[in-house]
Amino acid sequence: MITWTIINVLCLEPVKIKDDYVNVIFRTVIFYFFLGPRLTCITLYRTAEGMHSMKLGLVAVITVSVVAGMLLLNNYAMQANAQGNATASQSGALLGYGGQIFGLVDVSTNDHLTKINVASDFLPPAGKVFEVWMVDGNYAASGYPLSLGQISPTGTLKYNENLVYAPTYTDIVITVEPQNDKDPKPAWSQSVAGYWMIPPFGQ
Repeated sequence: MITWTIINVLCLEPVKIKDDYVNVIFRTVIFYFFLGPRLTCITLYRTAEGMHSMKLGLVAVITVSVVAGMLLLNNYAMQANAQGNATASQSGALLGYGGQIFGLVDVSTNDHLTKINVASDFLPPAGKVFEVWMVDGNYAASGYPLSLGQISPTGTLKYNENLVYAPTYTDIVITVEPQNDKDPKPAWSQSVAGYWMIPPFGQ
């Protein structure tokens, strides 16, 4: 309530000084940082109405309208940028030892929202599961393995998550793991297939 009282006093009252551009600019900066683009535009619109009702110069009204429009466009630009880049997709074969095709993988990402589908006809040994990993395997990289989950009994895996920055990863690797495995790390010695992802991955 106190905040809106201050806003009503400082913001919504018509400008008292004829063609007081300094006052308008000062308000614009303060409102933008404290109220955000949308409320700033509303406030400037009300200020323009006050100017017009007091029969101030047309130039002053236009100035306020242009500033409000610029703030609104800047807000839309920031929202569009936050949605991420265009989605890039790729598909390929998961290759095992000797070049044997273990299965197929489909990957799509906009650098953040990442979807990965895996399909395979192979069955794990008794008491074991196939676990899928996305690995940061570039030279001097972290080597961090992100578990995408286990391939289902029907031979499929579907992964859909919003990552901080997906292109840092380079490979998809399939390992054989014990059922109900309590070790969160992959059993690298039990790797059975892999897929090297093309750009935008590998950054």
